[in-house]
Amino acid sequence: MEIIFNTGKYKRKITKKPRINTNEGPPGKNVQISAYIVERPDSTYPVSIKPYKLDLTQFGEKVRDQVKFRITNVSDKSVNTSMIATSSEYFEVDLPSSVGPGESAEGVLKLKEFALDKEFEKSFTFDLDDAPKTRFTVPVRRKLRPSVQQARDAQKNVDLRGDKKGDG
Repeated sequence: MEIIFNTGKYKRKITKKPRINTNEGPPGKNVQISAYIVERPDSTYPVSIKPYKLDLTQFGEKVRDQVKFRITNVSDKSVNTSMIATSSEYFEVDLPSSVGPGESAEGVLKLKEFALDKEFEKSFTFDLDDAPKTRFTVPVRRKLRPSVQQARDAQKNVDLRGDKKGDG
């Protein structure tokens, strides 16, 4: 089961309460999901993530199967990271295990073979070992755009059939 919590244009703290019903067992259960939406992702604390959204959109034939990101510790204490949730069927994330105060470390998201020809909008969530156990959710998006050559080939096929634009 997957529950999509689209924060849309919300700001600050937002809570949603979906109800889950099944055909077995007791009546439905309520689940509460809360999030604090930061308007300016570059102002998060104690770390900032750049880019704050990972986009693996593929515009041509060259396969985009990984993307790098940086986690910068803007606090005065070292923080350790640990993965909380990920879409492991689509990708794997290599997080830095710790980031020193004032330092940056690189992470890498790599697509799995299954996901190379898929479009999706997923995310991964990690937390820090600071006092409030701060969590960060990083959106991951992949769109597939046809290459210029594919578009030309498609147009040639239309021309060979004798179709005109709009006949299609």
